[in-house]
Order: sequence, then structure tokens, then C-alpha cells
Amino acid sequence: MADLSSSAGGAVPAGTDKTPWRERLAPWAFRAPLIFMVAFFAIPMAMTVVFSVFERTMFWMEPGFTLFSYENFFFSARLTNFLNSMKYSLISVAICFVFGFPIAVFVRKSIPEVAQHRVVLLFILPFMVSEIIRVFALRPVLQRNGLVNTTLMDLGIIDEPITALLYTHTGVVIGEVLSFLPFIVFSGFLAMEAVPKYIFEVCDDLGVGPWRRFVDVILPLAAPGIFAGSVFIFVNGLGVALLPNILGGAGAVNAGLIATQAITALDFPLAMAVSAIMMATLTTLLWIGHKLFDLTKILTPLS
Repeated sequence: MADLSSSAGGAVPAGTDKTPWRERLAPWAFRAPLIFMVAFFAIPMAMTVVFSVFERTMFWMEPGFTLFSYENFFFSARLTNFLNSMKYSLISVAICFVFGFPIAVFVRKSIPEVAQHRVVLLFILPFMVSEIIRVFALRPVLQRNGLVNTTLMDLGIIDEPITALLYTHTGVVIGEVLSFLPFIVFSGFLAMEAVPKYIFEVCDDLGVGPWRRFVDVILPLAAPGIFAGSVFIFVNGLGVALLPNILGGAGAVNAGLIATQAITALDFPLAMAVSAIMMATLTTLLWIGHKLFDLTKILTPLS
């Protein structure tokens, strides 16, 4: 009778769990991304650093400890090419900022809030086409008898074709700008979303000019998004081997192309060392940016 009364009173028998399956699975919705990042990002990155100090064999590598791959990078023309690619990546970042960030400001200031995300999506949509198609399509546009040179000559602006647009560092910069421009637009828009729209109205009421408003109000508030987008553009400019392969000349070499050439030559420790250097560069930039601007503000609206 006691057992029956206890069951009737609502007691749950031992070993029986009536927790809804959705509640049991809910914690894994947050753990799964962490597990995925550890398994397919953190561990491979750590292995990359370990493999970079392995000794090279004829077709692979063997366990050991040597800094020969790093010496092969820092004490050769590869370092010069890497530094040159950094310079041109910075140029690409500056150009992307000049063209991309005003778009983010315009969308946030002038487009109704219900339509802002759709406008940003429409801008990003063309960039969802395969990058190799977009980059290769630039060749008939930039080449000696391409669309740009033909148009400029027909308008009488130039007398002979401009040869610096393709198979040069200039061509690589153009490719980087057209490939990575959405990064600065999207991250800049995320930062501008945290800026209340009434701030623009207050600036207009106080008679603040466009330049002072941009320098004193918009830039400080949007700095985390600008920096995050700039880092993405900079690192991709260093790492995407496709751009110098298709648009660059003999001297247009970046870290991604150096790693690709090392893999082709079966020098896997060197490729791992280049990857580790790129990883260290990205980590350092993100650490500096977080200390300066607190990058978490991109996803945190202003109170």
C-alpha cells in the first residue's frame, strides 16, 4: 500500500528520467560548436606548429626537432616576398575601407531599419559566386586589350594601354579589393548597428559637419568592426594563393603561394612553418585589436 500511495502521490521510480528530450539536448547545442572547433581547428593548428619543427624526408617528414624550416623562411627571399605581400595587403585594406565603410554608414543612416539587412545581403550576394570565377573574370577586363584599356583609349584618356593592371602587384591589389570588400562592409555594418540612429540627428541639429561627425563620432564607435574587417582582409590577402597565381607576375608572391610551392616541392615542414607564421600573425593582430578596441563590442549593442 505504501508503494502504491507513493506512486500515486507523484513519486518518480528510481532510474526513470522524465526530462523532455529537448531539454536534454539543449546543452549540446552550445557544446557541439565548441567540440567542432577544438577537433577541426584548434587541434589541427597545434599539429601544424608541431609538424613545422619535424625533419624533412624525401616524400614526407619524420619526428624530430629542427628550426631549419623557419631558417629557410626568414633567411631567404621568402621573407622579402612575405613583407612585400604585407605591404600590398595593407594597401588593399585602405582601399576597401575607403570604398566599403561608407556603404555601411549609408545603409545604417539612410535605409529604414526593416530593410537594412536585406540591402546588405543584396550587396554581398554577388560575392557568393566562386572566387576563382570572379578572379579569373578580371583578366579580360584588366589585360592589355581588355575592357578597361579599350574604354580609356576610346575616350581619349590614354594613348596606349596600361600594362600595370595585370600580372603585377597592382593586379593583385585590384583582385584583393574586389574579393574581400564585403568583409569591411559587413563588419562595419555590424558595428554601425550598435550606433543609435538618433546620433546622426543630434549631429545634424548641432550643426556638426560631415567630416567632424565621421572622425569624432562614427569612427570611435565603429572602430571594433573596422579593425575586425581589416584583419580579415589583411590575412586573406596574405594567405590566398589564387590571387597572385592568376593576377600577379613573377614577383607577386604571398604566404599562401609560398606554402603551395613548398607542398609542390614536397617540403612539408616548410609549408607547416609558413602556416604557423600566418597563424601567429593573425593571433597577434586579433590580440592587439581586442586590447585596443574590445572586439566583442561588434556583437554587443550600446546600452
